[in-house]
Amino acid sequence: MKHIQEPPFSIQIELTEGCNLACWFCGIAGIRNNGINGVDRISGKNSKPYKFMEVYNARTTAKKIKESGWTSRIEFAMHGEPTLNPWIIEIVTLFRNFLPKNSLMMSSNGGGLLKDTTHKINLLFESGLNTLLLEDYKHANIVDKIKKKYEGPYEFSYYPENKAANPHKRRRPSEKLIVIVEDISEATSGTHSTLNNHTGCAFPLDYENEFARCALPFREMAIRWNGKVALCCNDFRGVYKCGSVLKSDLNKIWQNKYFRAARKSLYNNYRDFKPCFGCNTRSMRVGLLPDKLGKQTLKEPSTKDLAAIKKAISGKPYSKIVKRPWED
Repeated sequence: MKHIQEPPFSIQIELTEGCNLACWFCGIAGIRNNGINGVDRISGKNSKPYKFMEVYNARTTAKKIKESGWTSRIEFAMHGEPTLNPWIIEIVTLFRNFLPKNSLMMSSNGGGLLKDTTHKINLLFESGLNTLLLEDYKHANIVDKIKKKYEGPYEFSYYPENKAANPHKRRRPSEKLIVIVEDISEATSGTHSTLNNHTGCAFPLDYENEFARCALPFREMAIRWNGKVALCCNDFRGVYKCGSVLKSDLNKIWQNKYFRAARKSLYNNYRDFKPCFGCNTRSMRVGLLPDKLGKQTLKEPSTKDLAAIKKAISGKPYSKIVKRPWED
């Protein structure tokens, strides 16, 4: 009998592919020509042309999540700056209308909030957003400008200084919170304190966790700007292709042979396939897999599973590859 994976804890929604910054620790340099080989802290270049999730794709995605019955936390984030999306208010409104009980969160460097700051932030909350996470990248100095410009009424909370402000906490639809998160390149505690190599897009491949379980394909679904689903959010290039929410319902994708084969491999400590081979992401609570209580088990990957993995990584990735210096 095939294992049925319980719904994901969170669903990442990519409103924008491309960013206004060129942070040295970000894997976006592996899909976009921005920065100087990704080694400068900020080059002054961005990664245009941006690719935006359009309203039709957003409506379809939100509708599919509603039809799934999942209560997953929704996070607008991934491989770019969400506040640059020109339809951001309409899209947040759509998600709230379709998903009245889900927690809606947005992770941002604040790049799209510098003009008309108070109005834009308040409009996001009025549209249904629960948590606005502002990543305080010191080299960019954007968050400091937003703090000076914003006139309320919502207050700033600081994480990890204030543990209750953990942005990944599921919140009631009525809760509204602006969370300023410590610069990840300087943080030493909290859920945003660990840099990883973004499967080789940010830093060279690293085999430190070669035989470690990874929880991401068990707990998170990552939906890109065009509705395509890769194995996880760290797969910037979309090497491991799992399907499209525009062509299939979420449950079918979540339970399909591509996800199932990857989970069986990762559960049994195999990171021997792309993009997991050389990924140094470290997961928490890996003993509680594949279910929340850790009572079930997954068998070793079969020949059919290995064939599914081979098919998932065959062909072109979802995003164009920009080779990093260590890939030449």
